[in-house]
This record gives sequence, C-alpha cells and structure tokens, in this order.
Amino acid sequence: MSEDKVLKKQRGDTNRSETSCSDTNKAQSTPLNRRRFLELTTLGIGGLGLLHHSNSSLAATGLVTATEDNINSIGSIKNLSQCKSPSIPTRIFASSNTGVDDSRNVLGLKRLTCAGFDVQNPEISRRQYLRFGGTDQQRASDLQNMATGAITVPKLLLAARGGYGAMRILEFVDWKSLGRIMKDQGSILAGFSDVTALQCALLAQGNMSSLAAPMLYTEFGKKEPDIVSCQGFVEALTNPNLKINLPHQNKVTLSTPLSGVLWGGNLSVVSALAGSNYLPNPEGGIVFLEEVGEQPYQVERMLYSLYLSGAFKKQQAIVLGAFSGAGEDSYDARYNLAAVIEHLSQVTGLPIYTGFPFGHVARKQSFPLGAMCHLTPTASGITLEFEDYPIINRELIYPEGLWS
Repeated sequence: MSEDKVLKKQRGDTNRSETSCSDTNKAQSTPLNRRRFLELTTLGIGGLGLLHHSNSSLAATGLVTATEDNINSIGSIKNLSQCKSPSIPTRIFASSNTGVDDSRNVLGLKRLTCAGFDVQNPEISRRQYLRFGGTDQQRASDLQNMATGAITVPKLLLAARGGYGAMRILEFVDWKSLGRIMKDQGSILAGFSDVTALQCALLAQGNMSSLAAPMLYTEFGKKEPDIVSCQGFVEALTNPNLKINLPHQNKVTLSTPLSGVLWGGNLSVVSALAGSNYLPNPEGGIVFLEEVGEQPYQVERMLYSLYLSGAFKKQQAIVLGAFSGAGEDSYDARYNLAAVIEHLSQVTGLPIYTGFPFGHVARKQSFPLGAMCHLTPTASGITLEFEDYPIINRELIYPEGLWS
C-alpha cells in the first residue's frame, strides 16, 4: 500500500490532488522570486535557488512557485538565531505524488534551510500535473538532467514525497550514468515509499547506494515532525559506521555473523519490479522489506511474486521493517503476518529478522540501501552495521532546525 493511501485516510478525501496544472496555477498568488522567498522566511542568505533544465520545455508545463501569501501563513522558525548558514548543496526531486498542502512544502523548505541545506530548487516541490509532482517528462528530467551533466549533481537529492508515479519515469533516466556521477560526487539520494522504485533502479543499473529516509512533505513539513526520525536522518547522513540494534524477538537465531549488500524498500514497489532490469539482485545480498495497510494474504502474494521470480535465490537473509495496519484475515484470524513470515522462511530457506525500525510509521531510523551491511548476533538481539556509503560533514548541519 502506498503512502498516498495512508495520507488520504488521515486528511479525508480531497479532489485537490487531481487538479490539473492549469487549474493549480490559477489558484496561486503572485509568485515569489528567490530573493523575496529568502526575505520572507527570514533565513538569511544562502541558497534557495531556481530550477534549471537543459530543455526549457520540460520545465514550462505545470511549474508552480512559492507565493507570498503562502509563506506568511506559516510563521517563522523557532530558535532562528541558531540556524546554520545553508551550505550543503541540495535539490528536491518530485518523482511521485504532488504535495497537496502548500504550507507543508514551504515549512519543510524553511526547516531544511535552517538546518544547513542549501535547497536550490524550492519551487519544484509545488509543481503539479494531475495527481503527480509534474508531467512524466518533468519528473524524469529532475534526474536525467543530472545524468547528462546539464545540472550539477548536489550533495543531497531529497524526495518531496511518495505516493505513486515513480515507476512511470524509470525508463527515461540513464541510471548507469547518474549512478556513476553520484558516486564520483559522493551524492546521496534520500526517500522511501514510492521512491523505492528509483532506489532499486539506481542500485540495479547504476551500482549506487541511496538512503531510506524521511522526506520533505511527509516529515519535515509536518506541524510537529518526529524528533527521533529527524535525529535518525542526521545520524544516517553523517555517520560513516551507522549501527542499528534489533531486539531479540526473532524465532530464527543468528549463530554466526553474515555480510552482504542490503537492498529493497516498500514491498508493493519492490514486488512490482519483479522480472524487470530495475530490480537489484546482488550476490549474497540481504533483502529489506516494509509495507503498510495490506492484509496478510496481500503481503504473502507480493512476497510470492518475488519468490517465484527468483529474487530471493542469491540472498542470505530477509530483514522486515514495519508492516503497519495489516489487519486481520476475514476467513481465519490465525492466518496472520506471523504465519506469512513463517511460511516465507520455509519456502525460501532464508532466516528472516523482524523489528527493523523503519516503514510507514511515525518513528523511523534512516539507513543506507545498497551499502554493505554486517549482521551480528548479540546478547540482546541482532546488530546491523553499515559501511561504504557517502556522508555529509556533521558540523554543517543544525539538527534541531529540522523539527523547530
């Protein structure tokens, strides 16, 4: 189940996400330029620049910029005097749904800037075409223009939000070239949910890691972001030896350490890629999966898609994150997620570890996807340690800016 369904339940049904680009543009006040945006947010000088495309036609349709009315409606950041001068080159990419609440986009941008991230294309977060964050061409060009060198790859590429739409642009991006350039620059692509499609493609074809992490709209734009999630985001961005402990709640006990590339993401998206050349299959890898709002039989059906396609054959283990809102089977309550996991372990012959603190939940720990992971047994459970992924200098970040 996508993040889009979850947010829709939370806010109630709305027709706004289906509004066309032209209708959205009519509803806006006078657009802000970069200088006025900075003045109104009182975040000082430093970078909320404009988006540039090598093909101007790709940027022409549906581009919506921040407005003065919108900026003034959300107030100012607390503890402003402690904000960092934004120095970390950052770009937002809108691969999936549009953000339907403008104030959340702007608040998220203000927090990122306060935390030290120099967001170079703030207006892209509010671009809209139908339900998506722009046309397929626009959304693909956000990444393809970096793959061709038309736009410099920044240190951080942060997803606006998830939902649906990323699979529509996979074939229009040169992932091999993008992965090579990102690796050369030490760049980080961050997001989760529907962004899983991009992260899988980047690893499968570009041999480049990414970061499973909160996103602009869905976390940093909240009225009250989860502090633990924000801290975890900074930790994963800055710690070259990230370590995560899983509690001792798994039936399968790891007797000896194992190491492999951790890959995967949202189960719905990963299973939809089965059989395509966008699905990674690293030799001796470790599969990570999470899901939300799907009943046990639906979870099992998606797992079987991966199993029957051979996705588990070369893997050493499966690590499961949160499977929130699974509900109860209407035929037999005994057929639950525990039964599904037990059956998956039997048919794959792989150890399965649960309790990984990530998914469609309020509190999550960011971590690298496509990086080397070491699983080690401990007295209290299992420890996962990561290595060989790009990081950012922690001194450049003011973490509290992300939740102020």
